[in-house]
Amino acid sequence: MTDSISIVDETNDTSLHIDSEDKKFERKLLRKIDLRLLAITNIMYILACLDRINIGNARIAGLEKDLGLIGNQYQIALSIYFLGGVLFEIPSNMVLKKIKPSRWIPFLMMSWSIIVSSMAAVRNSDELIATRFLLGVAEAGFVPGILLLLSLWYKRSEYGMRFTIFISGNVLAGAFGGLLAYVIIGNLNGKANLQGWRWLFLLEGIVSFIVSLISFLIIPGFPEDENFLTIRERQLLMSRLHPEHGTAGEHIRTVTIKHALLITLKDWRVYLMVLHNICINTALNSISLYLPTLIYKMGFSSLKTQLLTLPPYFFGWLFSLVVSLHSDHVQLRGHHIICCAIIGAIGFLMLANLKSVGMLYSATFFCTSGTWAAGAMTLAWIPNIFHHPREKRAIAIALILSAGIVAGIISSNIYPSSEEPRYFRGHMINASFMLIATICAIIMRLVLKRKNEKMRQVEDEKESTHKIPYIL
Repeated sequence: MTDSISIVDETNDTSLHIDSEDKKFERKLLRKIDLRLLAITNIMYILACLDRINIGNARIAGLEKDLGLIGNQYQIALSIYFLGGVLFEIPSNMVLKKIKPSRWIPFLMMSWSIIVSSMAAVRNSDELIATRFLLGVAEAGFVPGILLLLSLWYKRSEYGMRFTIFISGNVLAGAFGGLLAYVIIGNLNGKANLQGWRWLFLLEGIVSFIVSLISFLIIPGFPEDENFLTIRERQLLMSRLHPEHGTAGEHIRTVTIKHALLITLKDWRVYLMVLHNICINTALNSISLYLPTLIYKMGFSSLKTQLLTLPPYFFGWLFSLVVSLHSDHVQLRGHHIICCAIIGAIGFLMLANLKSVGMLYSATFFCTSGTWAAGAMTLAWIPNIFHHPREKRAIAIALILSAGIVAGIISSNIYPSSEEPRYFRGHMINASFMLIATICAIIMRLVLKRKNEKMRQVEDEKESTHKIPYIL
């Protein structure tokens, strides 16, 4: 009896030791992938956001006056960027069927970096609008391409934190964008007969160009094709991903682009997420584009405004990370999106109805925190909802995000100069949109919950599209 018990104990100890070693090796593998993939894509996205939103910093540094912009020409320059994105986001993601992400994504960055630097030479509204359109075209496929790539390297339960780290580049860009603008404009204005805002475009474009060259050497392609992993690491990676894709090997199963497009367009959940994403992104883009202007209109100087954009951005970034950590821990997305969207709505309602400068500035913290956390969780939710096959996932991500770009056109036009400094209508529109996004998230969560219940009732798992449940 004693010997038998001893043998069982030794077997359990060995099993625990093996499990411990496997977990340790798995954590090491994830760190290696994070360093190779997540670090460079985060840096690239920070620069992409800087190159997109630096026009807001340039505006309060004299861009409108120097170019002689009148009426709604500035709003047109903002809107035209998003038009370029809408037109080219889906085609750009479909290119990934033919060209590896390790080549296409760095190429996109190289293209937009050249365009940003060229904005330092614009002389009038027409040239500004033209370059902004080209910038939208070049950046169109970057975010959906990266999100597709991340979704192929990680389990769905790991999306939250990693997608938030990636998308937090938007927040960090807003924070450091103000600081960079303060330093560049404050020190280089008038140098070589160039206004400070021209130096801003030129230098930020050059930095992006350098990073694009580096990214050609770092960004991996699809998991099954890469050789930066050892044989054991690749085997572990593929075994981790098999349950995420139904049957073994399904992660490399492909369908034609035509068929993938058809099944995507037939899925009504895509249109619910389109509406949700438009609402979230209208608010998110509004605060990204207009935060410097909103703070400036509170009565602060131009240079002080650049510094005062830092705290709301930093707090929003920190809040998003905390939310994503909790989301991954409890394996829930919808709850977090709902709560964060409500926080964002409260912030916009405060901006619309309060008059105290202190309270108005405090409201910007609610806006950055709520909109960015809700946006990050939404991005982590989309690949989970539309997971099979890979081509459908690529098209669904691009379609939903391109529809979200429509929100950029909306946000660019709901804060006209004629309504400053209160911008009551714009704030109320954003508050309403955040509440609509809340309703969409509630509906989607109920739909996925019902699908999970049906999935559990299926006797033959081979007939089920997903072997593991949707994350609610």
